[in-house]
Amino acid sequence: MALYNVFRGIQYFLQIISYVLLAYCILSWLLPPYHKIMRFLGRLVDPLLTPVRRVFFRLFPHAALDLSPLVIFLLLNLLSQLIWQLYRWLAF
Repeated sequence: MALYNVFRGIQYFLQIISYVLLAYCILSWLLPPYHKIMRFLGRLVDPLLTPVRRVFFRLFPHAALDLSPLVIFLLLNLLSQLIWQLYRWLAF
């Protein structure tokens, strides 16, 4: 049961990161970047977005859209699935 709680806690943490990233993406269209909320959310998600942006814009230097949040969403989903597979492997 303790192992389940650990994996469930990790799952909740990844879900919170996804929600914060989603809020950042939506609010970036509505609020200016210097707004207090945007600066706070930016401090939370920029450590995730910066490395992906660096790689993405090296591969596609003339890209018109920043697709790094989409890449982060996909990676978080993949990580979440891998964590549950690891739990199933360890628990049974």
